[in-house]
Parts: sequence; C-alpha cells; structure tokens
Amino acid sequence: MSRPGPQDPDLVELAGRLRQLSGLTGKTDIQSPAATFRHQPFPALGPAAALGDDAALLPAVATPLLLASEGLDPALVAADPWFAGWCGVLVNLSDIAAMGGTPIAVVNSLWCRSASRAEPILAGLRRASEVFGVPVVGGHTNLHSPYDALAVAVLGTAAGPVLSARAARPGDHCHLLIDPNGGFRGDSLCWDAATEADPARLRRQLALMADLAADGSVHAAKDISMGGLVGTAAMVCEAAGCGLTLDLGAIQPPAGVALEPWLTCFPSFGFLLAARPDQEGRLAERVAGCGGLLLARIGTFTAERRLVLAAGGQQQEIWRGEAPLTGFGALP
Repeated sequence: MSRPGPQDPDLVELAGRLRQLSGLTGKTDIQSPAATFRHQPFPALGPAAALGDDAALLPAVATPLLLASEGLDPALVAADPWFAGWCGVLVNLSDIAAMGGTPIAVVNSLWCRSASRAEPILAGLRRASEVFGVPVVGGHTNLHSPYDALAVAVLGTAAGPVLSARAARPGDHCHLLIDPNGGFRGDSLCWDAATEADPARLRRQLALMADLAADGSVHAAKDISMGGLVGTAAMVCEAAGCGLTLDLGAIQPPAGVALEPWLTCFPSFGFLLAARPDQEGRLAERVAGCGGLLLARIGTFTAERRLVLAAGGQQQEIWRGEAPLTGFGALP
C-alpha cells in the first residue's frame, strides 16, 4: 500500500467536502420531477429513452419539426401554480397546433424556493401531459431558487402544409375558432375551457388544426396568445404585411361575458384563421364535426397594413404597419 505523499490530500477531509458539494447535493432536487412523470415515455426505444439521461431520445420522424417555448407569467405562477403548470403545456401545444402540427414531447425548466412550492406546478404539468397524451421527457429543476419560475417547450411534427401567419393575404376571410365552454379562472383573464373537459374532446380539438391544414380549408393561422384576440390579430397583420377590419358585431362572447374581456383574454383553445372565401363551407363542416367549438367569420384581410375595430357604423384604428409591433414583419 502506498503512503500519502506531501501533495496528496487528506482523503477523509476531501470526501467530506465533496459530499457537501452543491453540484452534488443539488441533484436531489430532481427527485421531485422523478416522482411525478413516467420514467419511460417511449418504451419501444429501450432503456436509453428513459428519463434521467443528458437528453431525451425521441422516435424518428420523416417530416419537418416544430419547436415552441413559453415562459409563464410570474404572477400566474405565484397566484395559481397548478394552473401555471397546466398552461405551460397547453400554450405550447396550441402553438404547435396553430401551425398545423402534432406534438411529440414536452420539456420544462422549473425554479422554485422549495419542493412544496414546486409540487402543484409539477402536478399541473403532469395532468396536462396525461390529458393531451404528450409526455414530459426531461428538463431542469432547481428547488433552491430565490424565486419561482417556469418555462416549458414542446417539440412537434409538421406533416404539412404548414400554417403560417405570414400566409394570410388580402381577400382572405378571417375566422375566429374558439372554445366558448367554461369560464374565467378566478380573477384572471385566463378563459378555462379545458381543465374540467373530457380529455377525448380536448385531443380531438388539438388535432383539428392539422386536419384543416391537410385538407386546405385553412392556409394561415395563429394561436390567440396573452395579447388576446386583438393583440393576436395585430401580430397576424404585421407578419403577413396586410390589414384587417374586425367586425365586433360578429364576435359573440359566451352568455354573461362582456365584449372587452372576451377580446383581451387568453383562451384555452382559440385561433385566428385565414381561409379563402370558397373554403368557408368546408371549414364550417370540419369544425362542426369536431364538436363544442365556435367558428365565426369576423373580418376580411385587406391590402392596407392596419388593424381596425368596426362597430355601429364607427371605426377605430388599433395598429398601423408603420409602427412595428413585434418587429417580425412581412418578408421582402
């Protein structure tokens, strides 16, 4: 047995320090998601596809991919952590669906001040993953953070045609496709049409956008985001380089809901669609076959780059193309 040299460390002291290394002890934070999510989301791929490796192994696909990511509003994380976890999955699934895609897998990054604060967020993530049938396959967890925060990303496939907001053209009809069931979540402007709904119906709704893309009844779309219907309409106009006059009389809120919150809320399932006028009948037929959704033609895209609200013979401009909104304008 060799004797320690003058430069050799004291093994007992070294081991003691290494046992307390934050990079080691911090890994116990992963026990929370490990106890929450199914460890082998794709059993056919074998042990290498199980959670816990450096990256997620996913099934091969032969189509282009879609990748979406959302950071959740810190106020929502603080006020309604379960719903924040649920929304972390839902909003990304909607973004994939908006482009005519099909989701494959979810990853998340979670920072919390303790395991108890992370528990409802993880439970919301798990429930949405189960309801929509899209597995959580990895992520990052820190339960010693000075704040609580959540970010989620979803990978999907785009069999095509891809629905891009940039594809809207003057003369296209603008349709609102939305789930009017449910109600506002607490005092927030989050319209909850999903947490108590039949999972089979929610999955049919999520798959509808890819079906509309495949049969050509819609050629452009955008998910209604936290900017609400009006903010989303402005983003569509900016991306497509065109304009839109929204007919407020055609936008009918659910019973008991005022128009303004309906124009500004974040819906569980809501899209603005661009379709040629000759597709209106087929579009209505496809949506009716899905069940439970409201489809309304709320305007026509125009060549002049501006968003206008129209009601009672009056008009008010909300946005004009000369003033960038997101900065992602129409391509030259």
